[in-house]
Amino acid sequence: MADPKSFLDNLKNLRLVMSVALEHIQENRNQFVKNATANQVRQFEKSVSQIRTFADRIGTEFNTLEYLIGKRLT
Repeated sequence: MADPKSFLDNLKNLRLVMSVALEHIQENRNQFVKNATANQVRQFEKSVSQIRTFADRIGTEFNTLEYLIGKRLT
C-alpha cells in the first residue's frame, strides 16, 4: 500500500503528464487533421475511446475519494 506522500506524488505526476499531453494535442491537432491517413484516423478514434474510458474511471475514483474524505471529516 502506498503511503500518503507517494499517493500525492502520483497525483502530481498524473497532472503533469496530462498537462503535457494536452499541450501536445493542442499544438499538433490541425496538422494531424490535415495529414492523417484513414488508418491513422481509425487509430486516433480507438485511442480516444480508450482514453475517455480511463478518464471516466479516474473521475469516478476522484468522486469516491472526495466522498470518503468528506465522510472522514464529519
